[in-house]
Amino acid sequence: MEEVLRITVRLEEICETKGHLGSARMIAFSGEADGPYFTGKILPHGVDTQTEKTGETMQLSARYMLSGTDHTGQPCRLFIENNGTEDKNGIVTSPQIYTDSEALAWMEKAVLTGSVEGCGENQVVIHIRRAEAQQYAFRVEKCSIAVGDNRIFASLYLPECEQRVPAVALSHGYNGKGNDFREEAAYFAANGIAACTFDFCGGSVGAKSSGSTKEMSVLTEKEDLKAVVSFLKERPEIEKDSLFLFGGSQGGFVSLLTAAECPEEIRALVLYYPALCIPDDWRKEYPDPSQIPESREFWGMELGRCYFEAAVRLDAFQPFETVKQKILLFHGDQDEIVPVSYAEKAAQVGKNVELEILPGEKHGFSGQAGRYTMEKALAFMKSICRQNGNLL
Repeated sequence: MEEVLRITVRLEEICETKGHLGSARMIAFSGEADGPYFTGKILPHGVDTQTEKTGETMQLSARYMLSGTDHTGQPCRLFIENNGTEDKNGIVTSPQIYTDSEALAWMEKAVLTGSVEGCGENQVVIHIRRAEAQQYAFRVEKCSIAVGDNRIFASLYLPECEQRVPAVALSHGYNGKGNDFREEAAYFAANGIAACTFDFCGGSVGAKSSGSTKEMSVLTEKEDLKAVVSFLKERPEIEKDSLFLFGGSQGGFVSLLTAAECPEEIRALVLYYPALCIPDDWRKEYPDPSQIPESREFWGMELGRCYFEAAVRLDAFQPFETVKQKILLFHGDQDEIVPVSYAEKAAQVGKNVELEILPGEKHGFSGQAGRYTMEKALAFMKSICRQNGNLL
């Protein structure tokens, strides 16, 4: 169980009466809340109503409003109705939350439980937790996938279950490796979605796949990703009608290009700070394509002419005009490598783009933001699967 809110409550005025068939009390309170997703305080007029019929357990119903900021830095409010009972093991509650925060909208549908801990005179702590998603055991297979004269080194994370499962291909960024997304792959597999991480051919100096960095471009990586998609479709454990693409930075741009060419094969995309700036950056560097060198070093890799020639010919936003799949796009507003304006333009151009800008995040998310985006990506893919009627 993950704790989503910890609320410190200070008990204030108490009104009570004892009737012939039972008793009742109303407790006004104030306090503060914190947790991984929200920080704030209880607004005035919060009240806990407790009733106890003779010979029966006590029933509680607290209603209160919290005001503060969510984990993305946006101001918001949470209304909580917390109904519960008290028995020999303590107080157990079933909270219902309503919020105006887009980032916390999942709380309204989450299965929540609450417990109350006494921590001094006239003060208690309320712990609100959510049930973990269904967990599956999974295995990891090392795979070799043919693409032209090269071989792609891949790791396939497969949930252990009897029926076919959805799958997602995770594409790493420039000079990265498939292992960069091993945490996400394990998380998705543990929640019923097969995940394939892989090294692009020539995609980094440490890639286990074959191929030279001087032969790599976003177009060769697109062909690599299409080969991975074909591989996943052929696996008997995988539901071929529920394939997703997940990409970060250059891998996000490559995922977009691939989806544009595979409208019937790819169900939806999750993009982390996609490097939509690549064409603009290299057109600025080489306004005259005839000046592109045969090779040059860039950010730790020796690139060949093919990389730059492909980049300067591309329009990063044209695919957004044609891609019909839904796209969930995350971008930090402090990204110094890919300005957030590229993501904002993508959301304007694309008809099916859901953009979430993360305040304070850069190119590569912090631990807390990484966990949040990973969970939201899972919920997004499962939502698409439910629409297809083939979710585990």
